[in-house]
Amino acid sequence: MRKLNGRNKIFIIIFSIIVVVMIVILVSAVGIAQKNGSTVYSVSNNSIVFDSETNLIDTSKGGSIKQRWNGTYYYLDIDDVEYELGDIPVVYEKSKDKIEIFGQNYLVNKDGSIIEGEEFTEITNYSETQFYKLADREYLIVSPEIYTEDKSIYASKYLLVYLDKKGNASVLNDSINLKTINPLTLVFDKYKFDIANEKLLIDTKNIDLKQVIGSTNEYKEKEHHMNDEVDLDYENLADQYNALVESFQQYIDDSTLFIDAANTIFANANFNVTNSIVQGTTNSGNTANNLTNITKMVSLRGAIANSTHIDVTYAVSDVGDQYQVVYLLVTGIIDGEETTEKVLLDKYGSTYRIPKLSPRHEYTISLGYIERVKDLAGEWILQDQVEDTINVRTIKPDISIKIDKISKGYVHFTFKMKEEYALEGGSIALYAGDQYINRINIKTLEALSEKGFSSKMQLAEGSILELRLEDAIYNGNLVELNVKEKFTY
Repeated sequence: MRKLNGRNKIFIIIFSIIVVVMIVILVSAVGIAQKNGSTVYSVSNNSIVFDSETNLIDTSKGGSIKQRWNGTYYYLDIDDVEYELGDIPVVYEKSKDKIEIFGQNYLVNKDGSIIEGEEFTEITNYSETQFYKLADREYLIVSPEIYTEDKSIYASKYLLVYLDKKGNASVLNDSINLKTINPLTLVFDKYKFDIANEKLLIDTKNIDLKQVIGSTNEYKEKEHHMNDEVDLDYENLADQYNALVESFQQYIDDSTLFIDAANTIFANANFNVTNSIVQGTTNSGNTANNLTNITKMVSLRGAIANSTHIDVTYAVSDVGDQYQVVYLLVTGIIDGEETTEKVLLDKYGSTYRIPKLSPRHEYTISLGYIERVKDLAGEWILQDQVEDTINVRTIKPDISIKIDKISKGYVHFTFKMKEEYALEGGSIALYAGDQYINRINIKTLEALSEKGFSSKMQLAEGSILELRLEDAIYNGNLVELNVKEKFTY
């Protein structure tokens, strides 16, 4: 037999060590995967659960939450529909009035100290303020009252806060689903949370939350510039303004606009623009000579989504009356059609409700303005500019089908809906798989009552069956709402 020399012995030893290390790593990985995948958490029906894109999940039938080997959590409903929740999901169980945090979290104490939480945290006491950093740019506030400094946002018990890399915030709970595109400060107890800068002020203690597990936030405060001197040529400006107005299809197509004898254009009964603003008089007197620097600002503060409307909050500062028009551009399904609408705003107001929207659809909302600016030749012209843009998704309407009982070959069910989204018609259809069996028209007045609309349908033997809402009509249009209830017989 050939004897091994010293070099071969060293190679064999190194190879053996590598094999042992690989086996240890493999066993550890399997152990971690088993640990992560071993616990399944049941979630009661009608709990508040958001997916990884901050969309509200339908939990009306109940379901469960489980963590995969890669550390990501998933929600699985009883129909085996799966939703990705991200690494640190938060659930509010309404029936038990408790908050559950899944995964590692960090509690920021009033003295500025940080307590590392467990893999599962349960919160039932809302009288004591608590502030958690969940992950990079993700936070949970628990407090009796949570609000912005201007009180435009108000929440109780809890509020989830998510930031994108540009510092834009989404704030969520069971009654608020708001996305904002401008810096926001939340006040609760003795705390102030500067969201965009990730700064937490507790009494006089200032805590940099970016230092807690780091941050990928790239937000930088906008620079504010003073405007050029105001020196107007009223005749030239009037011509430009009138030409620009004529190009607006909004002034022709929108039935909410009308022009009176004085040639005043009214929009939504809240805002008016008159040509006298720019026609004026050629003898401007002290107006043209009274030169001053004026600060102006227009910003989209945020939006709260409902099933059929979105409430937009905005701010306009225009001391020099340089904004001739402030408007919203809304793109999405409006009144049953995919379109883009331009809506004139009251620049002295702060809120506007966008109506006639469809549930569970994405809308792009932009805030723009037309202002007086100087061109390269020093002449005053009108410029159309979009300032802020935000995407908002409308929520699912409060409509449900409930199986009451299955008896003597019949399924007994109750259909309910709310005034906020009252259908004008529709039917409940029974299917066995994809095979249609029967249908019953909805009695809408009964469906709106506290008891709801109850009825029954004869069943087919030994099948997995499903009741589906079909032919639903809202505002004269057919709508798809994906309301259904599956059962076995």
